[in-house]
Amino acid sequence: MKKSNFKKITSLFLAFLLMVTIVLPINTTKAKAEKNVKTFDIIEITDFHGTLEDTSGNPVAAVLAKNIGDIKNTNPERTLILGGGDLYQGSPMSNFFKGVPVQKVFSNIGMEVTALGNHEFDWGLDTIINTTMKDAKYSIVCANLYDKSTGKRVFEPYKIIEKDGVKIGIIGAISTETPTIVLPKFVENYEFKDIASEINSVVKEVKDKGADVVLALIHEGDRSDKIYPSIYDIADKLEGVDAVFGGHSHTIANTKSSKGIPVMVAYYSGRGFIDAKMTIGSDKKVSFAANYVDIYTDKPNGYKAPNPIMDSNVKAIVDEAKKEIAPTFGVVIGSSDTDLTRKQIVTNKWSPYGESYLGNWITDVIKNKVNADVGMQNNGGIRIDVPKGDITVGTINYIMPFDNTICVIDMNKAQIKKVLEQAVMDGGKGIQISGLKVKYDYARPSMNRVVEIVRENGAPISDTEILKVATNDFMATGGDGFTGFVDAGGKDPKANTFILVRDAMIEAVKSKSKIETVLNSRLTDISKAISVIGTSDIHGNIYPLDYYTGKAADQGLAKVSTYVKDQRKANPNVMLVDAGDTIQGTPLAYYYNKMDTKSEYPMIKAMGIMKYDTWTLGNHEFNYGLDNLDRIIKDANNEGISVLSANTYKTDGTNYVKPYIIKSFNINGKTQKIAILGLTTKTIPSWENEANYKGLKFNDLVDEAKKWVPIIKSEGADKVIAVIHSGEESASDIIPENQIKAVAQGVSGIDAIICGHTHKNIAQNIYKNPEGKNVIVTEPGKYGQYISQVDIYVDSEGNIGQITSKNAKMDSVAADKELMDAMQSYQDKTMNYIDTVIGKSTGEYYGKEQTMKPTALMDLVNEVQRTYANTQLSIAAPLSLSAYIPSGDIKIKDIMSVYVYENFLYGIKMNGKQIKDWLEWSARYYKQVSKPDDKVEKDPQLNIPDYNLDMLYGATYDIDLTQPIGQRIKNLKYNGRLVKDTDVFTVAVNNYRFNGGGGFMAAAGLKPGDMSIVVYDSAKLLGDDGQVRSMMIDYIKNKGTINPTISKTWTLYTTNVEQIVESPAKTVKVVALKGLRIRAAANVSSKILGVYKNGTEVVVEGEVGNWYKVNYNGLKGYIYKKYTK
Repeated sequence: MKKSNFKKITSLFLAFLLMVTIVLPINTTKAKAEKNVKTFDIIEITDFHGTLEDTSGNPVAAVLAKNIGDIKNTNPERTLILGGGDLYQGSPMSNFFKGVPVQKVFSNIGMEVTALGNHEFDWGLDTIINTTMKDAKYSIVCANLYDKSTGKRVFEPYKIIEKDGVKIGIIGAISTETPTIVLPKFVENYEFKDIASEINSVVKEVKDKGADVVLALIHEGDRSDKIYPSIYDIADKLEGVDAVFGGHSHTIANTKSSKGIPVMVAYYSGRGFIDAKMTIGSDKKVSFAANYVDIYTDKPNGYKAPNPIMDSNVKAIVDEAKKEIAPTFGVVIGSSDTDLTRKQIVTNKWSPYGESYLGNWITDVIKNKVNADVGMQNNGGIRIDVPKGDITVGTINYIMPFDNTICVIDMNKAQIKKVLEQAVMDGGKGIQISGLKVKYDYARPSMNRVVEIVRENGAPISDTEILKVATNDFMATGGDGFTGFVDAGGKDPKANTFILVRDAMIEAVKSKSKIETVLNSRLTDISKAISVIGTSDIHGNIYPLDYYTGKAADQGLAKVSTYVKDQRKANPNVMLVDAGDTIQGTPLAYYYNKMDTKSEYPMIKAMGIMKYDTWTLGNHEFNYGLDNLDRIIKDANNEGISVLSANTYKTDGTNYVKPYIIKSFNINGKTQKIAILGLTTKTIPSWENEANYKGLKFNDLVDEAKKWVPIIKSEGADKVIAVIHSGEESASDIIPENQIKAVAQGVSGIDAIICGHTHKNIAQNIYKNPEGKNVIVTEPGKYGQYISQVDIYVDSEGNIGQITSKNAKMDSVAADKELMDAMQSYQDKTMNYIDTVIGKSTGEYYGKEQTMKPTALMDLVNEVQRTYANTQLSIAAPLSLSAYIPSGDIKIKDIMSVYVYENFLYGIKMNGKQIKDWLEWSARYYKQVSKPDDKVEKDPQLNIPDYNLDMLYGATYDIDLTQPIGQRIKNLKYNGRLVKDTDVFTVAVNNYRFNGGGGFMAAAGLKPGDMSIVVYDSAKLLGDDGQVRSMMIDYIKNKGTINPTISKTWTLYTTNVEQIVESPAKTVKVVALKGLRIRAAANVSSKILGVYKNGTEVVVEGEVGNWYKVNYNGLKGYIYKKYTK
């Protein structure tokens, strides 16, 4: 019995050992990374405006609830739902019930706290508190709203909520603009104090009560008017706040303030929400990685999907409300034969305010209902456009959801003029009018712009006449800043007829069964303007075509040309400028940079036809070297285009091209001089081969602007527009390539900046220069998809007034056939070239998944690099996610779609640590995950471009996304063995990386451009044929046929990856008096490689039966175990 038990125990023990041997690799141990962090989902919904359904009946609330519910279900103990204010007012369904269905929806979703919005005052706060919020499962916080009678806050300033042991303090605030945009009677008893001061005043109290995290929940947003502080201005003034959630501006924000505080705003009307992953460690350090979740889409998660996925409980709440209002809101009362819009039809292309179809109709209704002489309506009170077709009671409620009543005020001409001046003043909101025709001069000083007021039939109005003016009670009592009504008695209760504007509109439709209206020049701007139209980063695009897919695209100079022609027809005072990166990026540009260098350069010919005034050099202008650039500059000079770059100098200290130009315009009898100052990013040496800019120096933009602006002013320039190839600084900048904010805020005398380089679409940002004057910044995106337009207003006496900027999208603009016809020969030669067949492929190569996993396409690029540089490893990044190589014939255009830049190739020496650091720098691209089922995606805070996501080829490695930045690369192996820090490799990289692009060289501890580590230089050896794209074409030509294969070199993980740690190698000693033979294979008949002497210590690399595997002078060898110990 004992013997049997012993055998059983022995068998079990041996089985256990066998299991351990199988599961755990021999000679390795595993180091486990500890995780002491918690990740929370902080969800914000803001400016919902009662949008339980949209105007098409799509289920907004139910789909929103489902999306949020799915997130909450995956992180139930760590999800916090916030409201950003303006939640209830705005839709007929919500307004009918005073927001109660919306409150029920948010209570059901699990909202816990909300900010107070300005529209929460539309029904009076008593209604919100006693009706809307009755039985609500969440509360309002607001630190800066005070009751004037008591001097106390109206609501609690903050709320502390504990989630999974972490205390989160939420401090609320409301926009200080509120008193000017709410019916005055609803705000007259309240004081709105400074947001930042009030939040800061309670932060200490919140932290003293144990808050681990402090969030500011503010109903304020992104502003370009600078009249009230923007959410970013406020964030920079906060102390002890970890993140800011905003609203009010109906924009999406997911960025950081200039002081690094995360700022997030979640759009409006339920179109999406912010999901901020908040991570907090045991050290209480907090980080945020936010994502805007879009549901205004027909994708499966969107409310426009064919079969939207809804939350059943929320759907039931909405259905009940719909059922109750259907008998009232569904009644058809008339129709419209045309679409009726709120869009203001302006006199001139540059005019800001005008009349609208709906505005004219509504003011006619208001005026006629009370037999007034004049009707007036604020633009913001007209909430939707009306498509042609049936008009229901619900339609009118959507147009006019506010319970505004008609007021009638006796006003003289001077009082009417004051109201009209407030409509068109700086920061004004325009106005809709009936019974009058008004002319204003927007170039004149604010509050002195209205130059003519007559009756609608043209009859004059005397200074002593008294007119009956009908308007809504919001405007009558000073709303939207119309204090002129108040001065004329608008707050007098006798002025209020208590007739709802909405009821008057319903009555008017019923009486005629239609809405009929006309435009008849009721509000006209007589100003003139000098318009400076800017493009940037055109990158070789003339035609509205994607060369690589062959499909039409909303881009290119041909579209811009049509827009510019249209502007010039309306205004002879137009300048056309470009901010650089013009001659690189398409096959058309490449062909005439490399293949045909005799013809006039096509981009310049097109710009000449379009009559460009200036072209500022960008960094990509230097891709093909100075010989090429010099000939293109010569072409530009011949076309009358001034080439600018004030900060680019030759070795003798002279400018490489012109620093600026000054152009004169004679308007209304006066000459105005407009200067264009050109500047180029100073960091070209960080990317470009020195040979391509040899003999040139690129100075700092701020220093050069300070030098040149006084010179320009001394030559009589009235206004200075800087056209700069550089962008606004951001958190993802590695080198000082972007200096626009520094120029705007650090240089006096610049009035506006048209910038580029970052491919961003900026309509208008405003900064203060050292003198406190406004500097406008605008950027037109890329490829001619947008233009930026700076309008310099000139009044009737020829004096310059204010300056504004805007962007115009080219998607609806037709391409200029004349320009395309003129460029057709260039296009034909290009198309013939790129259609050249260079080889075949047995399968397809796709670019769309390059950022998420190894692909055959990236392997092809890296294999070409490694082959031509003759290196052990290669590093490359995806340059185009739309790249595609088809099965069958491969054409040059296919390779151009893969490798879109004119990069050359280097082979350099790197050690194991440098390679790992390089890869860690690349892995910053991804957002950290907290759960295995988290989506793998780009980090939205860093927002690293795809072309800065490097992939190593020739080795294998794991990317652990559960880890913070700098700790993600694990198990880096070469030929199956872990790479040591001291191991040395040869690696192929392009010249952009070698010269410092993306910051990789510095991150790896290497000096950018260090020739001492170079083992291969394609430009030096091959000249123009040394471009990576040329090598790919040559590689395919030589192969004839290529096969798409994927080597699984790297893997992304959303679960913790254990780092393999190699144990010390096993060592044995030879015990053979005559020595021990080393065989080429594990048998006695194989070749003898050599002999180990008796007593020699040998490192064992593996075992094969009775043999040890060893490394003998770099060769694989085997020794017999019996003669070792």
